[in-house]
Amino acid sequence: MIPNLGAMLPALLDALGYIGTGVTVIADHGGHLERVYVNTPAAALLGYTPDELLARPVLDSIAPEQRALVVQLSAGFRAGQPVPPTLEFTAVRKDGTRFPMELAMTSFRIPDGIGYIMVSRDVSAHEHVQLSLLEADRIALIETLSAGFAHEINNPLTFVLPNLQLLRKQLITGLPSTALPPALRHLDAITIGAERIASNVRALQTLATHSAPAAIDLAAVVSAVLRLAAPTLDRRAHVIRQLFPVRRVTGEESRIGQAVLAMLLFSSSGFDSEAATTTNRIVVSVEQRDEDVVLEVSDNGRDLTPEEAHYAFDPFYRASVRGTGVGVGLGVARSVAVALGGEVTLTPRPGGGAVITMRLRATAP
Repeated sequence: MIPNLGAMLPALLDALGYIGTGVTVIADHGGHLERVYVNTPAAALLGYTPDELLARPVLDSIAPEQRALVVQLSAGFRAGQPVPPTLEFTAVRKDGTRFPMELAMTSFRIPDGIGYIMVSRDVSAHEHVQLSLLEADRIALIETLSAGFAHEINNPLTFVLPNLQLLRKQLITGLPSTALPPALRHLDAITIGAERIASNVRALQTLATHSAPAAIDLAAVVSAVLRLAAPTLDRRAHVIRQLFPVRRVTGEESRIGQAVLAMLLFSSSGFDSEAATTTNRIVVSVEQRDEDVVLEVSDNGRDLTPEEAHYAFDPFYRASVRGTGVGVGLGVARSVAVALGGEVTLTPRPGGGAVITMRLRATAP
């Protein structure tokens, strides 16, 4: 058991249960994870009573394919790696059914390891009045793209429609040999515009649609997200792409895409949108480093403040400079990366600006 929880803490945790908020306290002793407290809403979310759940091993409530990851994460947290404020797992109920569970977390040291206080809530029961923090961030990400995506659709159409008209006129004339080359040029222009539209639509659908975990080409995902985010990024800075062939990573393509988008938008918010972009730079690189696939987004924008560097991954935090205007921080990116056994870090860039780095473990060759 965790000593010195305090006389008032159990009462406070029980009070949260009365308003439908699930709370679980777990002790990580190094050799095993132990539930030391669970209130009724948290147990009910998994189909148990509190006493039943306290008697069950912690890992029994996690999907079997994610249990090794949980053990790996706990070892990293005990070693001093930062505990993200939110984590997502596939949970297993008492009846065997699965569901995505989002946890808000905080941690504290205990004599032989680390303790976690986890807050969970059945978001589906409140879906009409309240969204989870990460889901709200994801909606903000998609909303940020809307104006730019409309521009990206209209832009190709401005040369698709006139070329269709010209092609119709030439076809009516019977396409004599002198008319064939220009007709083909118009047809090529139509094809390029249509392909551009289709590519952007596919990228947005991938970003907004849940899918099963699979082997993902991170460089291809980054390239697709860069296309969608271009109207937002290009107003602020010149984007330099350095995308190298890499091994695949295992994950859900939409979630990884959302993480990439959050990193790009956070980086772009380091610039004044009204300033000239001739010297503003965002360098986006994907490369293989040993057994990791690494995405690095580096900019020469405003310096990070100590407060931004400390709270950028907190879903509750909105900076006055970086992150402003795009509505999101880096909580989505870290949550996605940690759930895949990776990490996201934010550091100052030498010479000014910031560097956001996401490391994901490559799949076996």
